[in-house]
Amino acid sequence: MQHEIRIGVIALTDSAPFVVAQHMGFFDEESLQVQLVKQASWATLRDKLAYRELDAAHMLSPMAIALQLGLGGSPKKEVLAPVVLNRGGNAITLSILFADLLNNLAPGETLGSALRAGKLGGERPMVFGTVFPFSMHTLQLRRWLRAHDVDPDQDVRFDVVPPIRMVGSLQAGLIDAFCVGEPYNSLAVKEGLGKIVATSNGLWPNAPEKVLGCTQAWASSNPEALAGLVSALRKACLWLEGGMENRKQAAAWLSNSDHVNLPQTLLEMALLESPGGSAPFIQFDGAALTADQKPLFESLVVETQALVSSSSHALGSDESAASLKKGLVPFGF
Repeated sequence: MQHEIRIGVIALTDSAPFVVAQHMGFFDEESLQVQLVKQASWATLRDKLAYRELDAAHMLSPMAIALQLGLGGSPKKEVLAPVVLNRGGNAITLSILFADLLNNLAPGETLGSALRAGKLGGERPMVFGTVFPFSMHTLQLRRWLRAHDVDPDQDVRFDVVPPIRMVGSLQAGLIDAFCVGEPYNSLAVKEGLGKIVATSNGLWPNAPEKVLGCTQAWASSNPEALAGLVSALRKACLWLEGGMENRKQAAAWLSNSDHVNLPQTLLEMALLESPGGSAPFIQFDGAALTADQKPLFESLVVETQALVSSSSHALGSDESAASLKKGLVPFGF
């Protein structure tokens, strides 16, 4: 029996498992007829999944938590995230002017003290672009800022910018820095607009970045389709970890206008190189979170909820703990 599945994806390098599964015939092997539907933004993807316009999605791991718990005004849906697609793949990029400010701090001066002094002098706060409020990007930005004596809630401003618009927003001066997945950091550097100052592997090693997401309702109604989808994506992740030639081929497929629509050479930079290191920038996973990673997951839940700690949507700590124990949050153990 052939199963038809509509999967929402964002034009990023880490959408590669879906593209590889399609091109390598892994979906066909599982009797799946898959349509990859490119989405303009993470908010659009979230809403379409929640309202059943999509069956499954290329999803930010904190988005799965937020959707499960109804955080940030999203509809509350029971969500499954049975596969971690990748770990790493994000970076923080500063505009050239902002990077110069960071590199030329006076002795004893911190980035935080410089930004606070600038605000007192009437300068506008620095604006940081993030792809979605509930994302590893937001959490990683906050970690980086705190490490530089910056209060992320007082000293700077966050703007949500879709990944494909991030470089253009930096060029136009609408934002001063951003955290985004590849290949948009590499694109900013290539065009002489920015400098990469940190990567997700350095800020939060081994954290789950993107996951396969679907609603519990769809999973319950389509158990065979879900099992086939998980199997196909695991094969794709293993293939992507099978060597540089495989990643080069993936870059060629991703460069197509149906997918990321950027030059193959740029996508190869994102897949084959790691700023400041020799390991691949993105590690493709294809497995479920295991019990030994429970502390990492719990930290992710806590930091995600902290984003709305002053909001009426935020859960109290007792309710959070109860949700985890009942398995209501995705990534079961």
